[in-house]
Formats: sequence, structure tokens, C-alpha cells
Amino acid sequence: MKKKRRTIELAPQTAEMFARCVAVRKPPPELTLSQWADTYRMLSAENSATPGRWHTDNAPYQREIMDAIGDPHIRKVVIMSAAQIGKTDAFILNPLGYYMDYAPAPILVMQPTLDMGQTFSKDRLAPMIRDTPELRDKIDVKSRHSGNTIMKKNFPGGHITIVGANSATGLASRPIKVLLADEVDRYPASAGTEGDPLSLAQKRQTTFWDKKTVIVSTPVIKGQSRIETEFNQSTREEWNVPCPECGEYQPLVWANVVFDKDDPQGEVLYKCERCGVVNGEYKWKQASKRGRFVPENPGAEARGFHLNTLASTFCSWKEIVQKFLVAKEQLDQGNPEGMKVWVNTELGETWEEPGE
Repeated sequence: MKKKRRTIELAPQTAEMFARCVAVRKPPPELTLSQWADTYRMLSAENSATPGRWHTDNAPYQREIMDAIGDPHIRKVVIMSAAQIGKTDAFILNPLGYYMDYAPAPILVMQPTLDMGQTFSKDRLAPMIRDTPELRDKIDVKSRHSGNTIMKKNFPGGHITIVGANSATGLASRPIKVLLADEVDRYPASAGTEGDPLSLAQKRQTTFWDKKTVIVSTPVIKGQSRIETEFNQSTREEWNVPCPECGEYQPLVWANVVFDKDDPQGEVLYKCERCGVVNGEYKWKQASKRGRFVPENPGAEARGFHLNTLASTFCSWKEIVQKFLVAKEQLDQGNPEGMKVWVNTELGETWEEPGE
């Protein structure tokens, strides 16, 4: 014989209390890093021409890289890139916000020098915390007993420590789970007498099975480039865009850029490597909304990404060509420094001295 179920009637205020308890204990919705940024990140007026809500769609090539950084199954992400692709916001600041708010952890941010670390903290990190409501209340900036300083930020479940690669003391402190190493090609060969700063920082992750290492840089000299070495050992993924005419996916390379060297103000075009049809920047950048990264070494453990400025939504192809023409003229006059900077910052590639 079935037992009759008894219904317990709760007073309205009791039912409301239970509902609040369930809501508090309910796990947060699953968000990728790019989804977190699109939902919560605010851009500050000091650092953006378009302050306000972050939109990953404004630079589609950032999405897959950010989501790789936020993927708990990926231990290392390497980004070798040109200068104007939004890498500090997308690959350093957004991960900081994500790990502060959504997946708390002890974090180390390493800049080339202590001075650059202080500048990053004051000019980039502090405005993001101030203008992003989900982060603002997590950092106590008022109490002198909070332990928060320019180079150290405590939050529930973790902390951010900012160090310079030239400081051995800053690299020998407490364990960290997340390492964000910025502009590694500008690090000194040794942190004082202690050895390679990147290796020293990575040793602090040994107690975490789910550690995360993000290595970001514009490359400098071939044969002396930390970022190129890391990239070569990774999946080596290039951003590919479909041709506006035939749909063939291909990386945007300098060799296929079409321009008149005698008319720096003229239109800059790009020729499809398959069908040969030439289209302007607008059509190719519209097509980039359907872009994707293609790996050359898919079996590698670390995800590695390369970006040049042709993919960037933050500068025009005409600007890139104008800089090239100036650098080429300097090179023809016997001064290679301008071309070296152009190769590093526009192509996102290492500079190889002629004859080497």
C-alpha cells in the first residue's frame, strides 16, 4: 500500500529565505573568458578610443586566444604578435578580470622591469578595476590594513602580484597558479644573478596541477627571441581569413599586399593566393569575422598563436604601407633600424641581420 505524501506548507517569508539560500549556493553559469569579457568588462576612457562595454566582435581574432587562456585543460598559451592588435587588453587584462571574478587564483603578472610593472598597475589595471563593477568591490582600496599596494592586489580567493623580470626578489616569493608574462623578449637574460626570469617564475607554479602560463610578446632579434622559441614549440597557429571572392581560407601575408610605392596615399589591396582576385581592406576585414586559427603543429601541448598587423582592427593597411615605405627608404640609405622595428611591430616576426 502506497504511503500518502505529506505536503509541508511554509510561511511566505520562510519560502523566500530558502529561495535566497538556493540562489546563493547555485554555481555560476559556465562562461568562457571571452564571454566573461563581453558580459562584464568595461573599457576605461584613459586607455580606449571607445570606452564602455567590451565587445570581442570588434577584434574577432582575440576570441579563440582568450578562450584558450580560460580553458582549464590548456596549461600554456603563447602569443607572438605585432604591436597593434590589442594584446594587453585581451590577453593580460581580461584574464586578470576573469580569474579575479570567475575563477579566483593567485596570479603573477611579470613585466620587463619594475618601473613598467608600476606603470601597468597604475595606468591599466587600476582603471579596469575601477570601471568594471564586478571587480570594483573585490579590491579594498580604502583600508590601510587591506594589504593592497600598487604591486599587490588581494581579492577573495587569490591575489595579483606584479613584478619586474629584472627583480630576483619579486620572483622568489609565494606559489602562484596563473602566470601572465608580458613582453618577454624585453626581459633581461638574468634576474640579477638568479638566472632566467621566465624559468624562475614558472618554478613558482610547481604546486599547482592546474597551473596556467600565458606568454605574450612582440618578437625582437632572431636567435635571441624567447617568444619565437616558445612559439616554435607550440601548435604554431596562424589567423586565416576566407577570400571575399572564392572563400579560400588563407593567412594574411605581406607578399600579397598590393600598393603603389609612388603613391603612399593610394588604396591598398590584397590578392587572394588561390583565385588571384584583388580586393580592398574593407572586404577582407568583413570576411575576417569568419576567420579562424589554423595550426601548423596541432599535436603540440602548448597553444601558440601568431598575429600580424594586417589582421588588426585597430589600424589601417594604409598606415602599415606608409610605415614600410619610410623604413625601406631608411634601409636603402644604410640605416636598418627602421625596417627592424617595422618587421617586429607590424609583421610580428623576428629581425634577422642581413648575411646571417
